[in-house]
Amino acid sequence: MLVTTLSAQVVLAVFALVYAASVFAAIVALRDPQASAGLKAAWATALLLLPPVGLVAWEAARVVDHRAAHRPVTVVDRTAYLADRAAHVASGSARV
Repeated sequence: MLVTTLSAQVVLAVFALVYAASVFAAIVALRDPQASAGLKAAWATALLLLPPVGLVAWEAARVVDHRAAHRPVTVVDRTAYLADRAAHVASGSARV
């Protein structure tokens, strides 16, 4: 089973929907007797180029999620955490 992050799954799902729609449109264009040869060639080219573009987008989403998950804690992150914790304690809803 392939384990991926949610954003990579969203990118893959959107890519699959776009690819399915373009396959349908290409079939319609290829079957149209009045469609020009240029239009048919454009659809064939788009279908050949769409899978690599979609896979690159999926891989980019996976890499971005991986980097975000393994980003070291910075001083800004620590300061924001401490400020949030202080506000939480000051509101009286936290156990100290």
